[in-house]
Amino acid sequence: MPRLVFVADLHGSLEVYRAAGTLALDEEADLLVLGGDLCPGAKRVPLRLLPAAQSEFLLAEIAPLLREWKRRRPTLQVLAIPGNNDFRTVLAALAALERDGLLWDLHQRVVEVGGVTWAGLAFVPPTPFPIKDFERRDLAAEEPPAANPFESVIASPAGVHTLENVREHLAGLPSIEEELEALDRGQANRRLTVAVMHGPPFGTACDLLQGGRHVGSRAVRAWIERRQPRITLHGHIHESPLVSGAFADRLGATWVVNPGADPRTPHLVLLELTDPFRMRHSRFGDLEAGAERTDNS
Repeated sequence: MPRLVFVADLHGSLEVYRAAGTLALDEEADLLVLGGDLCPGAKRVPLRLLPAAQSEFLLAEIAPLLREWKRRRPTLQVLAIPGNNDFRTVLAALAALERDGLLWDLHQRVVEVGGVTWAGLAFVPPTPFPIKDFERRDLAAEEPPAANPFESVIASPAGVHTLENVREHLAGLPSIEEELEALDRGQANRRLTVAVMHGPPFGTACDLLQGGRHVGSRAVRAWIERRQPRITLHGHIHESPLVSGAFADRLGATWVVNPGADPRTPHLVLLELTDPFRMRHSRFGDLEAGAERTDNS
């Protein structure tokens, strides 16, 4: 089984991209996984221009980095999913990068890469944040939120489209639970090795906000408990490792990982798929014994 480097919540930081690529090259990793929120957000680009700007960022800024990493280590495979801070316009850019052999887009797919079976999903449960392209109701039976504290938008041919009724918008889309069922369709008997899902599972060391509130996905948790891949890789909740004291947890036989994120310090995880106990975080060091528990909360 190969060695991989994982990073999530890059938010358009070239420093974080370069740090991840450098670690992958220095450690002779076989795989580099980018776990969502790939692109700059509205703090750097006006919201109405952001859908086009995010695609341009991937094609103009990240593609050269990918080419350089591949030149230096031709066997390196890069895999990616978007996140809730990305507009759906990035999917066309990711597809273009995949056609050029620079990365694999895992969103809503099960694929074989590097001798490993991967599954990917970018969707997260509803947040208070504006961009809604990769937000979904968590469970099929639950009601979407009635309102959002900020303007809610999705990508449109004109740039962005303001959602007048967030509840109605989300009610008309498949839930995360249903998206996971679709991901499994035809794959139910296929043994998954790694899943990359931007939203972490509920009730683990990987989905904690400040104050200790769990905000992860119940649908993702149920899916992990049912499918039991070797490892699942997540992001989305930047502060979770600082709050919980752990960047990894267990759900049955599955290791669940969220490296967290900090704009000042890249949060990277290096791990061996054959021996996840040896995983190492760039800021927090080796896996702590406290993360070895099986979480049944």
